[in-house]
Formats: sequence, structure tokens, C-alpha cells
Amino acid sequence: MKTLTATLALLLVLSVGASAQTDVPTPGRELAELVYGSIEDNPEGTADMGEFVNLGRDIFVSMDYDENQSIDFGEFTEWDFGFNFIAEDEGQKRAYVTAQRILFSFWDRDADGEISKNEYHQSMVSDFRRADTDNNAFLTRDEFLSGYIINVAYRAAIIGQ
Repeated sequence: MKTLTATLALLLVLSVGASAQTDVPTPGRELAELVYGSIEDNPEGTADMGEFVNLGRDIFVSMDYDENQSIDFGEFTEWDFGFNFIAEDEGQKRAYVTAQRILFSFWDRDADGEISKNEYHQSMVSDFRRADTDNNAFLTRDEFLSGYIINVAYRAAIIGQ
């Protein structure tokens, strides 16, 4: 799963100058679209919860460097799709780290300083449902870009929206 990290880092390098997570051109958009493209796998161009959770499972394994079935804050912040580079380029590194702390706190449901596999899975399910604004059990590209909590938090940190 460490290969997933390397692949996404390579995609970031290839998409420098990318834009963010809504239809308004902003930093990170192409990166967020690449992430979405790695999730959805059906002809309608939507992602179901299974696809979303499967990607989350792969990401969890990639983040869990010490393979102890939980992610501490260090592992959480060291692993990144590339938004950290965008935040740095935009002079928003501090806001970005704050967004990471907030996201970590949301997902660390028992506040023990680690996100267990179960907590991560529960968060992925909740995040999917929150982003699925039409409640049809599928995420469209637009729902993912505008409603997935990672995109919302990082967009707010990077461009102040």
C-alpha cells in the first residue's frame, strides 16, 4: 500500500498548478479530482460507499507505518495526497496543520490520540453520508469535491473558504 502513496505523489508532481475542490479554479482541484477518479469505478461516474470505504482502507494501511492497526497524529500528518505542498505554496501551512488537527480529532472518536481501524471505518462511512447530499447512496464528482470533509477542510485552510 506504500505504492499508493508514491503513485499519488507522482500524480501531484504531474499536476503542479492544480486547482481545488469545487468548480471555481483553486489550488488542489486537479489533485482532488485525481483522488475521486481513483475511487469511482462505474459507468455512471459515481462512487458507491463500498468503493469509497475500500479506498479508505487502502489509505489507512498506507498511513499505518508501524503496522499497529492504528494511526497516531504523526502518521496522519506524514501521509498526504499532496495538499501539504499546495498549502505551503499558498503560504497557508499553519492553517493547513490546524485543519489536519481538526480532522484527526473528528476521526479519533474516543480521543485517545490514535485513530483505530474501526474509528477510521466509521469516519469514512459518516463522511460518505455527509457528502452524499442527494442521499442516493452514490457520490458524484461534485458531491465529493464540495462535500467530502477532507476537501472541505483543506480548501478552507488553503484558500480561506
